[in-house]
Amino acid sequence: MRRCARTVPPRRRHPPRERAGARRERAGGPAPRAVPRAGARGVVALVALAATLAACTSSTDDGASPSPAGASSSAPEPGAEASTSGTAVPSVSTTGPRSDPARSTGPVATDRAGQTIEGTTITGRLTISHDDATVRDVTVRGTGTYMIYVQEKSGGGCPENVRLEYVEVDGSGAPADSIPIYSPECGFTLDHGLVHHVGRGIRIANDVVVENSYIFLTRTWEGAHRSGVSTHGGEHIVLRNNVIICENVGCSAAITMYGDHAPVDGVLVEHNVIASTGSYCAYGGSVESKSFPDGADVRFIDNRFSTRYFPTCGRYGPVAGFAAGSRGNEWRGNVWQETGEPIREPAS
Repeated sequence: MRRCARTVPPRRRHPPRERAGARRERAGGPAPRAVPRAGARGVVALVALAATLAACTSSTDDGASPSPAGASSSAPEPGAEASTSGTAVPSVSTTGPRSDPARSTGPVATDRAGQTIEGTTITGRLTISHDDATVRDVTVRGTGTYMIYVQEKSGGGCPENVRLEYVEVDGSGAPADSIPIYSPECGFTLDHGLVHHVGRGIRIANDVVVENSYIFLTRTWEGAHRSGVSTHGGEHIVLRNNVIICENVGCSAAITMYGDHAPVDGVLVEHNVIASTGSYCAYGGSVESKSFPDGADVRFIDNRFSTRYFPTCGRYGPVAGFAAGSRGNEWRGNVWQETGEPIREPAS
């Protein structure tokens, strides 16, 4: 077996930002940050890099049983090449805070609607339970079971319009089985998030958007069942233009959709790069052993499944528990990252 050393270049910080107040005064509010774009040469570069990584971790013996590469201690850095959507692939360097947070504090909880928390390193839990809360350019260094917790308001009902922008969640100081972002019922948007040094991934249910983010799981424990993004029943979920990697023993998949507590209904998985040392790279919401086995309106569109760990992405294939062509489920434009070759629609 041939291996190459994995190294990560020093993380590049984004250029210093203009003072937030001055920016709002001039523009009437914070302007959205443009995502850099690249052309076809960027796609070729991404494919070439991924192919090199795959060659460094694959057995050259014909007929040998596939086995995943050993866990790395640092996140692979894919760079800013273009994905199938033409939008830059997220990386360690383009996600998380755009500059070093200026302040440090212990655990934080929102205390009013419309609150903005920014430019801060939080050690402990960040709890969000108010409408229109924005968390921006913040690092959360988790220490307990939940690192970011989106929960119901004190008077009942979920907070609306919760946004996490350029947020880093570092789980190196928390137990391996802790959850970096936990939202058992309520919705939120994570944009340009960086999640690392964690064992479990993001746990979601309803009305969630995760986009332009880099999620890399490396930690594990005895008897672990882990995934990069998971729902145990929910609706109105979008996973768009992310890198989602679940590495080390105990990975179920990079993305798991199980109908344990409710049906999986209305999930868009689009323009992601996915890799896993698990049995599969994704479970698609229609798992027969679950209480709600019939996922509906689950769409896998234009994703890139990587052979970084196995020739079939997961040990046994790219996806399981997916009823293609039934109940509005759709499989379209999905390819192998390393070659760009299409992946056939899974058998229902």
